[in-house]
Amino acid sequence: MRRESSRLRQHAQSLDDALSDLEVWDGPHLDVAMTAIAAIAASLQALRATADELDEAGAVLQRYATDLAEGHELGRQAELRVEGAGLLLEGTRVIEPWGPASVQEAERRRAQVPEVQARVDLATAHVGRARGRLVREVTRLAEGFSGHSRQALPARRAPVPPR
Repeated sequence: MRRESSRLRQHAQSLDDALSDLEVWDGPHLDVAMTAIAAIAASLQALRATADELDEAGAVLQRYATDLAEGHELGRQAELRVEGAGLLLEGTRVIEPWGPASVQEAERRRAQVPEVQARVDLATAHVGRARGRLVREVTRLAEGFSGHSRQALPARRAPVPPR
C-alpha cells in the first residue's frame, strides 16, 4: 500500500505538470477547456488525498502486524506459564485439570489460577485492543476513500474540448 501510494504521488505530479501547461493555453473553446481543467484539478486533489490515505492505511497495517506479534508473544508466555503451573487453558480461561491430586498440589494450582489468568487476559486484551484500533482506522479510511472517489467524479463528467 505504501509503495502504491508513492506511485500515485508520482502520477499526480505528472498530471499536475501537464495541467500547468494547459492552464496557459489560449486556443479555441477556452471556456470548455477551463471547465475540463478545473474538473481534472479537483480529481487530482482527490488523487493526492487518496495517496496520502493509502500510505496511512499501509502504516495502520504495519502497526497491526507489530501489535499482533507482541500479542502472540504475550500469549506464548502465558501458555508457558499455564503449563508450568500444571493448569489447563480452555479457550481463554485457565482451569485446573481433572483427576486426582494431592491436597498440596491442588492448593498450589488453585493459588496460581488468578495470576496465570491475569497473564492470559493481558494477552487477550492486547490483541482485542489492536483489533479494535484496526477496525476504527479501517472504517475511517474507507469513508475517506469513498469521499475521494466522489470528489473525483467531476473529471469523468467534464466536457472534452473539440479538436
